[in-house]
Amino acid sequence: MHAPLMIDTRESTEELLQEVERQLDAVDARLLEGDAPALEAACNGMRQVASGFSNVLESALSAEVFDADFRDRIEGVAQRLRVLRAGIARRAAAVERSLATLLGTQDTPTYGAVGQRSMFGAPAMRSAASGMH
Repeated sequence: MHAPLMIDTRESTEELLQEVERQLDAVDARLLEGDAPALEAACNGMRQVASGFSNVLESALSAEVFDADFRDRIEGVAQRLRVLRAGIARRAAAVERSLATLLGTQDTPTYGAVGQRSMFGAPAMRSAASGMH
């Protein structure tokens, strides 16, 4: 991974965009492999690179420094990020379903049943009316 560059030239900005695209490719590959630790590492790298690139672009785009082709590439990166986010969300949902299938789900009651002990070992409290004679 390259250190963030100053936006002094079109070439340095181009290099930053290429690094973002490389990181997107890495996240794509890790997502397809299904290797969670490698995916997490790739996502962390993507976040770092994208954050640096975003900071550089913030001022540059408002000044309309880039031509239409370069802006199209930036939009392409944004679209890929949206697709990756959706893919990761689908993967997470599939993992949750798989875990629920393998481990089952356990219903946890909101309130304890009558006669059960509370979590601290004391019998469930009776209402004030039932305790009066």
